[in-house]
Amino acid sequence: MNRRINRRDFIKTGLVLSAVPMIGLADGTPQTVEPRSSNRPVPRMRQVHLDFHTSEFIPGIGEEFNKQQWQGALRAGHVNHINIFAKCHHSWSYYPTKIGNTHPNLKFDLLGAEIAACHEIGVFCPIYYTVGWSAHDAETHPEWCVRDNKGEIVVSGDLNLHAKPTDAKPTFSWKRLCAAASGPYHRNILRQVEEICHKYPVDGFWFDIYMDNECHCEFCLARMKQEGVNLEDKEAVTRSYVLSIREHMRELRELITPLHPDATFFFNSATHVGDTVRFKERLFDLNTQQELEDLPTTWGGYDKLPIEAKYHLEEGSHVVAMSGKFHKSWGEFGGFKSADAIKYEAAAMISNGAACNFGDQLHPSGRMDMSTYNNIGEAYAYVEKIEDYGPGGIPFSKLGVWLTLKDEADRGTANMLLEMHYDFVPASEKNLDRLTTLIIPSQPCLSDTQAAAISNWTKRGGKLLVLGQGAMNQEKTRFLLDVGTDYLGASEYDCDYTVVKSSIGANVVSSPFLNYSPGLRTKPTTGKPLALIREPYFSRTYGHYNGHANTPYQLKDSAFPAVVWNVNTVFFAHPLDQLYYSNGVRLHRELFKNAIDLLDTEPVLKVKGLPSSGRVSLLRQETKHRYIAHLLYSPALQRGDCKVIEDFPPIPGVTLEARVSERVARVRTIPSDERLTFTQESGVLKVAVPTFAMHTGVVLDYEA
Repeated sequence: MNRRINRRDFIKTGLVLSAVPMIGLADGTPQTVEPRSSNRPVPRMRQVHLDFHTSEFIPGIGEEFNKQQWQGALRAGHVNHINIFAKCHHSWSYYPTKIGNTHPNLKFDLLGAEIAACHEIGVFCPIYYTVGWSAHDAETHPEWCVRDNKGEIVVSGDLNLHAKPTDAKPTFSWKRLCAAASGPYHRNILRQVEEICHKYPVDGFWFDIYMDNECHCEFCLARMKQEGVNLEDKEAVTRSYVLSIREHMRELRELITPLHPDATFFFNSATHVGDTVRFKERLFDLNTQQELEDLPTTWGGYDKLPIEAKYHLEEGSHVVAMSGKFHKSWGEFGGFKSADAIKYEAAAMISNGAACNFGDQLHPSGRMDMSTYNNIGEAYAYVEKIEDYGPGGIPFSKLGVWLTLKDEADRGTANMLLEMHYDFVPASEKNLDRLTTLIIPSQPCLSDTQAAAISNWTKRGGKLLVLGQGAMNQEKTRFLLDVGTDYLGASEYDCDYTVVKSSIGANVVSSPFLNYSPGLRTKPTTGKPLALIREPYFSRTYGHYNGHANTPYQLKDSAFPAVVWNVNTVFFAHPLDQLYYSNGVRLHRELFKNAIDLLDTEPVLKVKGLPSSGRVSLLRQETKHRYIAHLLYSPALQRGDCKVIEDFPPIPGVTLEARVSERVARVRTIPSDERLTFTQESGVLKVAVPTFAMHTGVVLDYEA
């Protein structure tokens, strides 16, 4: 039965429970579904991710579902893609299944009805399937659960395995299940997914919850024994588990693809850039598109998307950015983000070259909430005007950041650049020769081979900025790159101060200013100090302390440089990126900016007049012969424990300079399509940006 599902097959399956003929809707109306026959698509721009995690204690599941109401909501939301649900975190399936467990209070094929309703109006609808959280499975098959090295079930959140039924249950608290390819839960998933593939015309699958790093269940222990894994070696245990999860993903793809060759795949696991085995083992390669699940109001803010979108676009992937309609987080019934905030987030997604996705959770009745889709619709009506100027574009800059995969270093660097409006791309050995300037954040991150490649690049004229330990070996004993100064050791103090020279002192005080953690001690060789470290009298201890906080500085500079200039390299003794990430000191950002300006004298893009809360992104759409400089402005305001987007003041007086090799034929704005007067001399284009609110794009159409 290894074949694709077509319209006739779908009708023949008789996908019903007891009450409704064929795949019908809640009112019993028979429906048919056309197959999806196009090649695997570029992600659609206006998506919704629809959760439906619904308790067995709620009656009347799906009884208010109505095809016309469903379609009306999607139309109101300008939605052309919606992820719908086959199996939820409670373990319930929403179609008649012989493998899983249909929700006990569902009386018709809700999944089939949703597919029919979507396809009838041309809406793409991949199928959601939970993996790592599945409550009924965990209760009835405890052998399927993830176990720690003591054999105890691993849980998410503050779940208390010994709580009484009447105790309050914390949010996001579930027993975790082991989907490693060596176990029976994996095989159960394969059987149910195969069942879905034979029943329905599948647009794609969205597999959720792969968050575990290791498991000591009986099946994982047997696998590790066969592999010869030392159970005392945590890194080896983690790698064994992650590679088994990768095998689980591969087997799912190999199962689905012959049945539905055009289906998309997403495994919600390893797209987030970070120091995890899942990311470093590139589990994201099993995805057909990289979806960046994030809720910027409560999950790390609005500056997380750019660095991750840039990484995956540089890798050549399609990118989907995911936020939510919720004020705080998933599963929040009655929680609403404002239409303005959704509009800003959607514009930011397009600006960063990503398609848009906003999460919703369907009411157990099956009725779509029109307030939600009216809010999303305001945003997506705007997206329709600008979506051709985002995805399909590649970030274009000659300033690169070598990612260390340490969050505070990478995001601290990115945050400073974003606030300075210095656009950048993630750097690697593959794109070094496209860059003129490279920043290495403050964590050791280079192999000998990578250091050699960077060293050769600097000899060819590349310019380098190094923060803290970024150019050191993994043992932190020496520099792998020539930064004009030799490493002597760590500081003796708990903090120190920087005193700058005039050559790097623009907008920086001349007095010693505080560093909340001390710099490295080095001795200049071929380098010239641009700033010196001023040390405190002593570290603050119970035995020696002064006043409320840090000890004041001594009256003479130390012999140790804070900043060193060496031909085409600038070295900082301090981890300015981490200091900025934690403390947000503008002096540190200004000093960082001055150093970049010494090196990167001809940036691709220069924006003036935009407040620091504004954001800039330059995309190149080569096949359409154009660059698009996206400009955004709306400061995220901390209100309670949420970041709130609210104000869209008019932004006048912004100017833009772009260094592009092509001859630009016209400059215009989006979405207004207003033609702008510009000059282009010696490769530098200059243009004044009309006053805008929230977002605008400046399009540079060049001659083919």
